[in-house]
Amino acid sequence: MEQTWNSYISSLNQNFLPRKVEVTEGNYFSGSLYNLSFSKGDVITVVALFPSHLRAELKDGEQALGMLSIPLEYEGKFQLIADPVPFETVADLVHSVRVPQSPMINGGPSYFKNLVPISMEDFPMGLKEGQTLSLIGFEENQGRRLLRCEVLGKKPPLRLLLPMDCQGYFQECQDDQLYSIRTIMNWKLLVGRKRIIRAEAGHCLRSLSSLVPKHFSGHLLLHPYFSAMAHLPGENVITIPSNLDIHVTDITGLGCHPFKIMTTREIYSMAKHRFPLKIKIMSVVLGNNEITTKPLKCGQLLTILRTEEVKKFIATEISKGKKGKYFLIPHTYQGMVLRRGRHFHAISDVAAAMQDRQLCFQSSRDYTSHVEAFASFTANECFLALKRTVAAAEIQGEMHRVDVLKCLNIATKAHIKLPFFAEGDFLELVEDVGPGTLQELCEVTRLPCHVRVVSPDPSMTRDPLYGTKELRVENVLLEQCLIAIDEVSPDSSEDIYTDWSEATFEIPIEKSSFEVIVVEERSWISEVRKVSSTALQNIQEITEEESRIFTNYLIVPCPPPPLPKPRNL
Repeated sequence: MEQTWNSYISSLNQNFLPRKVEVTEGNYFSGSLYNLSFSKGDVITVVALFPSHLRAELKDGEQALGMLSIPLEYEGKFQLIADPVPFETVADLVHSVRVPQSPMINGGPSYFKNLVPISMEDFPMGLKEGQTLSLIGFEENQGRRLLRCEVLGKKPPLRLLLPMDCQGYFQECQDDQLYSIRTIMNWKLLVGRKRIIRAEAGHCLRSLSSLVPKHFSGHLLLHPYFSAMAHLPGENVITIPSNLDIHVTDITGLGCHPFKIMTTREIYSMAKHRFPLKIKIMSVVLGNNEITTKPLKCGQLLTILRTEEVKKFIATEISKGKKGKYFLIPHTYQGMVLRRGRHFHAISDVAAAMQDRQLCFQSSRDYTSHVEAFASFTANECFLALKRTVAAAEIQGEMHRVDVLKCLNIATKAHIKLPFFAEGDFLELVEDVGPGTLQELCEVTRLPCHVRVVSPDPSMTRDPLYGTKELRVENVLLEQCLIAIDEVSPDSSEDIYTDWSEATFEIPIEKSSFEVIVVEERSWISEVRKVSSTALQNIQEITEEESRIFTNYLIVPCPPPPLPKPRNL
């Protein structure tokens, strides 16, 4: 499926290079900075990735102090913080961790502790719970790629070959070794996960940024950027930056042996004319086993009908002004909702919510201004917020520049100025358009907006949104999905989904990474039975961190600015 060049480069792991892509949307850069131009149909073979620059989020505990840039040749050394989330299969592991072909490359291999017992046909003794593995390379055997590992603490050393579908819980071990920034960028990042590091004891980071406190002992959350080393037909190896404005489709291995092991992303990247097709799941690699509307298992047969960019709403539960749960809601959600006004503590909150449009609001309590230039108001007065500006005012005998909101008093038609620090527990006044679906509401209302679910979705057994006091609908996102239906495996003694209908369901590409084989392609299209046009409705509860990633911005309630302190202008 089509991706931006930057998205494609960010998803690559050096373990799986080279990769071949076809340009689906190109731009001609006449005299451009990079002297690169691509047209639709051009083929690029990515042979390597190398770091271009690094940004890092400075964090002291849970508090974010800001972003800074770190030169790749920075002289300080850093310690890796072990990733807390275990990998569930070997395939999951090698898709994220770069595995060196020699255990002595760049400070040695990565170490992972297995948290559950594993039994394998090729290794009768199996792996015991708590044993630590070092990842030392790959090996091909009868067309299968195997991970070469060494079990620590065994004499003589015990070496194993683990297949990609080997399941376990592989937890990254804490690494006490210190690494340079370039080594971390080249060898110690985790594709699809955030790498956290800490400066070596006694090293001061203040030379990087004034944001770093004098005795900083926190950590850095890395945001790495890469460029690609690539071959073009008839060209030597060139360097392509990741921010180039082109779209590509991965065509690696397409048209090869039909039983080649593929990922769901590779399936998504296939040409549309090859669908529908039947796949068999060889291994399940999930960050969260509830990302699909159906649980999926190894050996399960699925019919992939098509690829689709699925629209979903991102919403936050609001209760007594505080945030609660976070949800991903299908765009086709049929529960009926009523729009509600937002609550604001201070005028600064009203100004922040205005964006580029006017806003009506009502005060819930009295406010008396002690500054002549600013208006007072009483409870239940209504205002139309017009625009934010800065006004000069005399406060405690001194002149100050104060952020204010110009408003129209709806009852008196008087134009007034309200300072950002004025508090009044305000309620947004919205037009009552009656109940409707989220989809209908968002056609006439700009997001974010607040709603209340007044009747549940009739297609759902239990609607988790019905009964919530208030929802803040933050944004709409597009999720790349495979649209699938369940098939009964011929060698299965029972249908593991006897309780499910034949409705279609979604497999989100960004949150799943199955290893599959293609069993049949479009040639059997005439045999595909009719599928219910109604998709399984699935409202997913997500974490706050995932919500921030999806919305691409963080909504933080800010306290109103304080009264200006006495000073001389």
